[in-house]
Amino acid sequence: GVDNGVKDLLTNDITINGVRVILVSDSENVYIFPKDQQVVLHKDRNATFAGNVHAGRFDFYVKHFEFNYDDFKIKMNNTDSIRLKAESYEVDAQGHHHLVPVKSVIEHVSGELAIDKPTNKSGLKPFHQYPILTSDTNSFVFYNKKNIQHGVYKKDKFYFKLDPFIIDSLGRFTNAGLHFNGTFASADIAPEMRETLRLQPDYSLGFIHDAPADGLALYGGKGKFFSKLKLSNEGLKGDGSIDYVTSVSKSNDFTFFPDSMNATANKFVV
Repeated sequence: GVDNGVKDLLTNDITINGVRVILVSDSENVYIFPKDQQVVLHKDRNATFAGNVHAGRFDFYVKHFEFNYDDFKIKMNNTDSIRLKAESYEVDAQGHHHLVPVKSVIEHVSGELAIDKPTNKSGLKPFHQYPILTSDTNSFVFYNKKNIQHGVYKKDKFYFKLDPFIIDSLGRFTNAGLHFNGTFASADIAPEMRETLRLQPDYSLGFIHDAPADGLALYGGKGKFFSKLKLSNEGLKGDGSIDYVTSVSKSNDFTFFPDSMNATANKFVV
């Protein structure tokens, strides 16, 4: 069998096995689920572990967490993924919005999770701005899953790069409060652009971008797009018109791929 605890006499670290869950803060809904049910306890009640941290409406999956007891923070480096929940657009029979999974995940986040005020570890006082997530590097949302236009948007060229961000009240934020500024790269379908990721009708993270009055260059300048460009788990779509070489196409459902464009055109003029 596996030992419940093993102490390293050189470092005084204690490796503890059989830890299914650690309740860090019930008032802020923060739980730790260690990978392989293993935690390494260090000096001053600090600890390291891999696995899943649940905090409010966020779930973090990381290969290496560092829990600092005095600061009451969890540091993470290059998360595998952060999964979120948001309020449903529809209400149930009692008139309540239930929580639904957001279909986009945030990857490669490095930063820290402040669980509660360090002087309030028991959670007796309500500090509703906690938990607070601070990202100190760029992170990414990708659109390369097979259920998004059969996986045509490869993650090396098609992605949304999030700026470093701070988001508080992880258990209480509104859908409108779920937004991330950053840069969108579209595998050269369109030029790189600054935008803000927000929750879309399909519960993915994306945006609706209004093209400039003189049009948005497409495919290296071969075409120009006018009106609204939309990103979600339905892919990169458009609603408007495209001038391409000597043709003009109008549609409320363009779909842009890295090497082509599909549309049901309302009007096509050459």
